[in-house]
Amino acid sequence: GVSVATACTTSPDRFQGTFLQPWKSYESLSPEEWRRRLRATRALGCDEIVLQWSATEGGAHPWALPEALIAMLFDEAGREGMGIRVGLPYDERWWTVLASRDPGALPAFLAATQARCLQYLAAAPWPRQQGFRGWYLPYELDQYNWATTERRALLVPWLQAIAAGAGSHAPLAVSTFFSKLQTPGTLTALWTDILDKVALRPMLQDGVGVAGMGNYAGLEPLRALLRQRGVPFDLIIELFEQLPPEPGTGDAFRARAATASRVRAQMDVARTYGAERVIAFAIDPWMLGDTPEARQLWQEWQQGR
Repeated sequence: GVSVATACTTSPDRFQGTFLQPWKSYESLSPEEWRRRLRATRALGCDEIVLQWSATEGGAHPWALPEALIAMLFDEAGREGMGIRVGLPYDERWWTVLASRDPGALPAFLAATQARCLQYLAAAPWPRQQGFRGWYLPYELDQYNWATTERRALLVPWLQAIAAGAGSHAPLAVSTFFSKLQTPGTLTALWTDILDKVALRPMLQDGVGVAGMGNYAGLEPLRALLRQRGVPFDLIIELFEQLPPEPGTGDAFRARAATASRVRAQMDVARTYGAERVIAFAIDPWMLGDTPEARQLWQEWQQGR
């Protein structure tokens, strides 16, 4: 609506939402601690939380968020005037399967995850919650892995089926990003194929945490396409800065909170980007975390507002 657009253009220092990436440790947080975190999130401007997934599967330690915990989040977030977009179950083998040379791996994976998502959509109680803002599909789409028409012919029906299962409450949201890997594929070709067949809400990851401010250039053709087609989309602002992996840990992801000046530069871009909502990834832990960098980002952000 108009108010959202105005919020974007007139107050670039306020996020409209944030991702919440669930961890097993969340089960042991007290209601008071949740209240503190949610209050701080609301103070930064957010009126929506994107719960990244409701369960993780396919890895060494499968885990589902207890329904009581999600219900409590709805209650406490609602008290602060925030709604929740709920992430579907996530199978951690996604990237492994996309890289697999076995021609049967991807079709089998898509069939299994589609069945799992539809099962969850049919049974989950969350749409009855007053603060329910829709569903999020926690599989990220890039132009490298979906460069071929053969792959997109598998992807589009999968998205159609899950989007249909998600119902008409609000279009199913999906994250997309510009991959640095060399490929003949483009995000515009991928999303033209998708949007011709299925109504989704694209969430554009700015990629600045990994690739720096120059990454906006890679997203520009997709942004232009979405504007031209009148498709509402969100911009995801990364609040972290990736660090080189520790020797001997394989390539385990390492990051620290970004500097306030870099996040301000991202928010300057967001001001005229045309996104309906600006969503942080993620206020917890990169602003609320117990590290010197997170504390500094929180402090400088508050001072500069």
